[in-house]
Amino acid sequence: MGKRIALAGVLFLAALAAFGASVFFEKGEALFVQNKPKDAQPLLESALNDDPSNEKTYLYLGIIYQQLGDPQKAIEVLKRGLNIATSFKDLFYYNMGNDFFSRKEFASAEENYNNALAANHNLAEAYLNRANARLQQQGYAGALADYTLFLQMKPQDPQRPGIEKVMALIRGVQDDIEKAHQAEIAKQQALMNDVLNSLNNAGEDTKNLSVESIKGQNDPVSVDIKD
Repeated sequence: MGKRIALAGVLFLAALAAFGASVFFEKGEALFVQNKPKDAQPLLESALNDDPSNEKTYLYLGIIYQQLGDPQKAIEVLKRGLNIATSFKDLFYYNMGNDFFSRKEFASAEENYNNALAANHNLAEAYLNRANARLQQQGYAGALADYTLFLQMKPQDPQRPGIEKVMALIRGVQDDIEKAHQAEIAKQQALMNDVLNSLNNAGEDTKNLSVESIKGQNDPVSVDIKD
């Protein structure tokens, strides 16, 4: 009889803990949706401590830490969440990309956007942010390709005018680079031509010297060759 009571007590406490985690999560999620990160943070942290199996909790906290100006903490909790993530891997990688971008670690940001798109190639915002990360690294061709894809996926996006302006600037930079390369190639070709001309002149001088030397020796064969 005592064992049954003890077992019932354990089950009751487990159910209470689960219920508490659920309440913390629901209240925290509601505040998160209302864009109240400071209010949502402690509730979601409690929910995570009580139930570390809910991937949404990690995702929400990652976004909250970023909103509160702590991208390092955001990256840490998102990495933890990736260990259990099944439904939202693309968003975990996407938000980590944003965190690295805010830290100006553009190569790491691009890597995470790559992973987000590998998980979900329809995540349009990842193309846009990867384009921005590539642009920061002077990866003009890749940035232009990503901006193009984003606009194809979201032709009515309100940022379209600004994006098109950036794309025009990129094309201008690419043209300048190409022209600069062409000018450099032309410059190098001119230098090579000068060297080749010098070599040709030197060859003629050597031939003349040889003939004059032979003439000085009164060699009739050399005279015949000259004629």
